[in-house]
Amino acid sequence: MLDRRVKKLKSLYWKFAKLESALASFLLISIFLLVFLSAFTRTLGRPINWAQDAALVAFAWMTFLGSDLAIRNTRLIGIEVLTKHFPKVIQKYLDIIFKIIIIIFLLILIRYGYVMVITGMKRTITTLGISYAYVTASVPVGAFLMIISTSIRLVESIKKPAKKWGEDK
Repeated sequence: MLDRRVKKLKSLYWKFAKLESALASFLLISIFLLVFLSAFTRTLGRPINWAQDAALVAFAWMTFLGSDLAIRNTRLIGIEVLTKHFPKVIQKYLDIIFKIIIIIFLLILIRYGYVMVITGMKRTITTLGISYAYVTASVPVGAFLMIISTSIRLVESIKKPAKKWGEDK
C-alpha cells in the first residue's frame, strides 16, 4: 500500500518536473521575444511600454524555476576542485553537509521572500496593472521547489555507499 503511494507520488513529481521544465523554456523564449519586440518597436518610434515589465516578471520566475531544474539535474557549480582530492567517505559527508546548508539558506529565502510578497502587494506594476507580488512570489515559491529537489538529492547522497562515490560522473 505504502509502496504504491510512493510510486504515485514519484510519478506525480516527475510530471510536475516536466511541466516546470516546459514553463521555464516558455519563459525564456518569451523574454527573448518581449525584449526583441520592445527594442524593435522602440526603433520604429512606437515603444511597447509593458513589454519590459512583462519580461521582468518572466525573468524572475525563469530564474527560480531554472535554478530548481539545475538542482534536480545536478548541474550546479560545485567545489569539486577541492573535494575530489579527499577520500570518498569525506566527499560523501561534505556533500551531505553542503546540501543541508543549501536547505537552510533556502528556508531563509522563503522567510524573507514571504515578507517581500506581503510588501510587494502594495506596489503595482503600472504598465501591466498587476501587483508586484507576482514578481516577488517567485522567490519563496522557487526556494520551496529547490528545497524539494535538494531534499531528494540529499536522500540519494545519504543512501549511496561511500565506496561508490564519484562513479556516476
